[in-house]
Amino acid sequence: MNIRSILPRLKQFALAWEHWWTRESYPHLMGLVRIVVGGWLLFYWAIRLPNVEKLYSSNGMTFPSIPTYMPENLQWILDVQEPNVVMIIFMIHLIALAALTIGFFTRTSAAIAFVLSWYFYYIGQHHFHTSYDRLYMFSLLFLVLSQAGEIYSIEAWQKYGNPLRWGKMISIFSQRMFAFQITMTYLGVGFQKLWLPGWQGGEMLYYSMIGVWGTPLAFKITSYGWNPLYHVAVNMIKMFECLIPISFWIRKDYIRWFGMGSGLIFHILVDLLLYIWWFAVLIPAYVVFFSPEEFYAFVKKHKPELALDQGEN
Repeated sequence: MNIRSILPRLKQFALAWEHWWTRESYPHLMGLVRIVVGGWLLFYWAIRLPNVEKLYSSNGMTFPSIPTYMPENLQWILDVQEPNVVMIIFMIHLIALAALTIGFFTRTSAAIAFVLSWYFYYIGQHHFHTSYDRLYMFSLLFLVLSQAGEIYSIEAWQKYGNPLRWGKMISIFSQRMFAFQITMTYLGVGFQKLWLPGWQGGEMLYYSMIGVWGTPLAFKITSYGWNPLYHVAVNMIKMFECLIPISFWIRKDYIRWFGMGSGLIFHILVDLLLYIWWFAVLIPAYVVFFSPEEFYAFVKKHKPELALDQGEN
């Protein structure tokens, strides 16, 4: 084998790689993702509205964290503000999320929401250092990069006369980033449990169920006392979090459907036993593991009124 035979193969691989990451396809799937993510984040932030003053203003116990990458001459941005100022910023955030959900100035709204999510994270959310807060910010960034307002949006209504009408294909790049981020979220929490001392037995699960996040059902189960089955449950959790995200990418023999069904059961159990509902958004987000062509064909077959052809009103 000489270099002349290798170069065409490398070129072919590069073209296939580019096609997988950036090809243009139907906008319908990302339109749905925009509505789900935007609506979820609007709810997530709106329930904090009664406590904005205590959480993020100078009237509360607010200790901002300055990221190491932030230039010193810009650190004033994270100064704790007066309650009235914080409330104005927070309302802008909610308006941006609402505009994103309905597809009004989609990219601009997503950008504003991303910046303000970053701001509130370093003002107050960083104390909890939760992965879902960072996942939410990444989701907004992916929507900034997308053309998710091409359908099911005010933008589509303004451009084409109907929110269900669309005019052009969009890049699949943002959808791939969503799928990659979800995959790495599962793998990250799964692999760290393989070596973290606290997750080498079932004690962590048991203590979590009797802790501040435990639900009445969890308290009822733990009231029967310790059982070695907690060790089994932890090992199953580690296997799930490491293997299931890989199954999302495998279309053969319904493996993908098995993985998504397992994910549904897993998150339902988490919500029943622990007050950790923030990751439930991952369930509808599994749709990003289907190709835009698959999703469009499904909608076209079962709900054709939601998949009008180009130029159809």
